[in-house]
Amino acid sequence: MSSEPDQRNGAGDDEDSGGLPEDQMFEMLTRVSLDDLSACRQVSAQWRRLTYEPAFSPLHCRRRADAVVSGYFVQGMARNRYSATFVSMHPSQTDAEPSVSLDFLPSAHVRVVAVSAHRGITCCVDADADAAARMGGKASSGSCYYVCKPATRQWRALPNPRLRFPTAVTAMVARPAGAGAAADFKILRLSVPTLRDHLRCEIFDSRRCAWRRSADVIVWPESLVAASPAVRAHGAMHWLRWPDRVSAAEDIFAFDMKSDSWRLIVLPPEVEERTGRWAGKKLVTVEGKLCLVVIVDEEADVWVIADYGRHQERWEKKMMVDLKNLGMQEGRALILRDLCSCEVAFFNSVYRVIWYDFWRGKIAEVPVHHKCIHEVFKYESDLVPWDIDENNT
Repeated sequence: MSSEPDQRNGAGDDEDSGGLPEDQMFEMLTRVSLDDLSACRQVSAQWRRLTYEPAFSPLHCRRRADAVVSGYFVQGMARNRYSATFVSMHPSQTDAEPSVSLDFLPSAHVRVVAVSAHRGITCCVDADADAAARMGGKASSGSCYYVCKPATRQWRALPNPRLRFPTAVTAMVARPAGAGAAADFKILRLSVPTLRDHLRCEIFDSRRCAWRRSADVIVWPESLVAASPAVRAHGAMHWLRWPDRVSAAEDIFAFDMKSDSWRLIVLPPEVEERTGRWAGKKLVTVEGKLCLVVIVDEEADVWVIADYGRHQERWEKKMMVDLKNLGMQEGRALILRDLCSCEVAFFNSVYRVIWYDFWRGKIAEVPVHHKCIHEVFKYESDLVPWDIDENNT
């Protein structure tokens, strides 16, 4: 693996840490709460880098008195039924804590559509009711949408959006809150209207307990249908778009849920020159920054936006990873699902998922009952009960 020069021993480290040795700062950060960890990552580049090191997550999960659950929901479909399984590289979690699942929800057939970055709040839909509405059938009079906290097995029903319009993409954000406090959250749903020349935008606000209509999104609807789960970075949600009908260009659709605004981000020109294959591209976040992974001929190039938010973003090539040895060692085709850090990646194959360190080799392997995994959602949560009543009206 090749990458940019390591800045770990930069001159600014002592200033960022207030004079404390880096190992002491690392120990301190492993004991902060999950909500406070998000704030700590905004303090300095050094603190952010320390909290994304491969050794940080296992220690953070073990040392928190209120416990932290960290892993992924992997979702597949078999015989027209969705199922989602929680997997973690920390085996002690499954032994010491109740298993994380969705079996406590009132519907027997649910689909995960979005997961917030804070407090483990998850949005699910009743897959049967949603499918019936999309096929033109009568929508259920009951709730089709649920929001839940799987780590504490709590849930609440939400009012339904306009189910007769098929969903293109869904995203969710939750505001960090103190222990026991209510977590405000928003859900974004972009759907495909009858005319199919734009996207219909609806946003659910937990403070009002209602969906509201926002301005239509003027992009080709099919460019986002069947997109991967949203990638949150820099305060916005991001999806890779299929080539546009008009320009035939590939780009990134970004939606800011604070301002209800959206924009398109152009991919690096070097990527377009090297490959035009959509299947070889994936959005991820590395140390809180939006990155594009491009896989060609068993090599993965990782690009990062150096100056996010400007009118014309500047992409930089962060690193290149050789996947040939990994494929030879495992003996099966592996699909890259996420980058946990610059050094650790999350893969899946047939009936298994793997965490792999590019320098040290395989970290963990977990069997799953999914032959084919369709969607992967990063999941981090504390075990503090969610004060649901505060959000009910």
